[in-house]
Amino acid sequence: MSIFTRVAAFFRPKDPRRKHDGGTSSGGQLTLSDARGKQQAAVQKMRRGVADVSVSRQRLDLQAEDLQKAMDKLAGQAQKSRSEGDETSAQSAMNRHLIMGGQLADLVSQRDALAEQETMLISALTQLQARVSGFNVSVETLTATQKAAAANQAIAQALHDFDADH
Repeated sequence: MSIFTRVAAFFRPKDPRRKHDGGTSSGGQLTLSDARGKQQAAVQKMRRGVADVSVSRQRLDLQAEDLQKAMDKLAGQAQKSRSEGDETSAQSAMNRHLIMGGQLADLVSQRDALAEQETMLISALTQLQARVSGFNVSVETLTATQKAAAANQAIAQALHDFDADH
């Protein structure tokens, strides 16, 4: 490594998340900021998953509403055909209505499954956020303890230097 690259590395801006970490730990273990970053990424991924499931459920709700409107229209059409005496047209409309009813039942069961999955994911997300919050409190406690120890050491060194001068 040349002298220039060493000097450049010394003056290169540091990652602010690593300010209180001791650098890369030995044995391939995560530093506190790396662990925090991974936990935040996991929370974000969970939130995206919950949002995706919620959007899918809402789409199914809209499809079910549209299908219900089409079924109502077919029922009205069948009623009108019957009142006009066109039994064949009324029977055809009722058959389509029956098929759409099966499709609607399938949509509703899919929506209910997604709603259940969404509830489960929200519960898991809440638990994950609580664990991450607890970890963050532990990290802050460790950081405060480390700062206090450094301050005590600086005070002890200053007192030692003062006593040595007198």
